[in-house]
Amino acid sequence: MTILITGATGKIAQHLIPSLLDQGQPLRAMVRSPDKAATFAKQGARTVIASFEDAISLDKAFAGVETLLFLTPPHERASTWASAGLAAAKRAGVKRIVRISALLAGADGPSDNNRQHGRTDDELRASGIASVILRPHFFMQNLLADVPSLQARDTLYAAAGNAKLSMIDTRDIADVARSALLSPAWDGNTYDLTGPASVSFHEIAEELSEQLGREIRYMPVSPEALAQSIRDMGLDEWFAQGYHDYLEAYSRGWGDFTTDAVQAISGKQARTFRQFAREMLVPELFKNTQAA
Repeated sequence: MTILITGATGKIAQHLIPSLLDQGQPLRAMVRSPDKAATFAKQGARTVIASFEDAISLDKAFAGVETLLFLTPPHERASTWASAGLAAAKRAGVKRIVRISALLAGADGPSDNNRQHGRTDDELRASGIASVILRPHFFMQNLLADVPSLQARDTLYAAAGNAKLSMIDTRDIADVARSALLSPAWDGNTYDLTGPASVSFHEIAEELSEQLGREIRYMPVSPEALAQSIRDMGLDEWFAQGYHDYLEAYSRGWGDFTTDAVQAISGKQARTFRQFAREMLVPELFKNTQAA
């Protein structure tokens, strides 16, 4: 069974690909440039250079593939790219698709990104290809982007107010995806993937304070202010607006619920924020301290 991984350079695939290789699974990583291909070659993964905007390259990438890990990056053309990918999967005779979507994706989603995922999910369900749809929550690993402000000012900035959200470790998403790729037991279903408990950013700051041995403050800011920071970083208006819309929804409690899907599919308990902080975020903070 040959598995094709799209979104191979992302936060989920960086854990999924090594775990599949460790199990001796034949896989192919789809990338957009030769330099990315070289990185995977060092890991022992076969690669193929392709783009969702190039049907010929997609046909080459999908040839001989039986199972597809299907993920498209956030973009204003994401659903168009996904349609091209599904068409290529049909032409290649792909038998099964494990789709990485977005939390509660659908026509009533809070952002264009979420609504595009919903359209793609509907298209996949109607395609006739056996599939399972995984809809993960906010990634704990997104907090690694806060390392500079945590290091410089001992301050965590977020636009969630006092709301809680059940963010998930991307290692758990990878574990679920691996199980779904290797077994059809969950085909025909859609699963929202969350962490084991909802946490507020106040609680995140408290946990970091305990682990670091110094006070970390949580500074709530508005969704508008964080969206403007996205613009200031040079990203386009679609990203900035999508960021704003998600944050506004989170601040209203949209992400405050949990499911048991991680344990049900992977057989492992979902990692807590405390585990993520101890294993990934705090070491990164200490690493930056030593570098300084």
